[in-house]
Amino acid sequence: MGRAIVRDPQVFLFDEPLSNLDAKLRVAMRAEIKELHQRLKTTTVYVTHDQIEAMTMADKIVVMHDGIVEQIGAPLDLYDRPANLFVAGFIGSPSMNMIKGRIDNADASRFLAQDGTVLPVRNPADSMKGRDLVYGVRPEAMRLDAAGVPLHVVVVEPTGSETHIMAKLAGTDVTCVFHDRIAAKPGDTLNVAIDTKATHVFDAESGLRL
Repeated sequence: MGRAIVRDPQVFLFDEPLSNLDAKLRVAMRAEIKELHQRLKTTTVYVTHDQIEAMTMADKIVVMHDGIVEQIGAPLDLYDRPANLFVAGFIGSPSMNMIKGRIDNADASRFLAQDGTVLPVRNPADSMKGRDLVYGVRPEAMRLDAAGVPLHVVVVEPTGSETHIMAKLAGTDVTCVFHDRIAAKPGDTLNVAIDTKATHVFDAESGLRL
């Protein structure tokens, strides 16, 4: 990298430069490379399979799958408005939870999971009714609420600042991230409310976000 920088090129091409580093050094080098880019202002094409690197370092991300460009945009645009199921599952750690089902024919604001659990939908369209869909919700978009949907705890992972819970929601394996310390253990049932601002509905056949 140093030898490339002193040549003052018009474009840098980095092909997974941090892949062989340990976790602590990788974090440090991410910051070093981003600081260099901000100082040198040289266009940089950075290839990585690590979506954390992409999210933290990029001004613009190009998500590719099998040689096809799935979506182009700023990191938070891709996180908040993924174009399809692939982008939704790739961007974000832990990744977005996906639950299969369909919109209630009588009420488009209700998503019916395959086990009958009702989940809320934001800004529903009547055209969604009757279609096989996939409901996407970010792990951090759930909060404890006695009036919410049941969440059956499988594994609890306290990280200090957060609590990660692997659980069953609507018959599907999901991951939840709580910023509080949750007093739960495997086998418990928690009730959670879902923030509809962080939910998405995808067409099950095409994978496109509706």
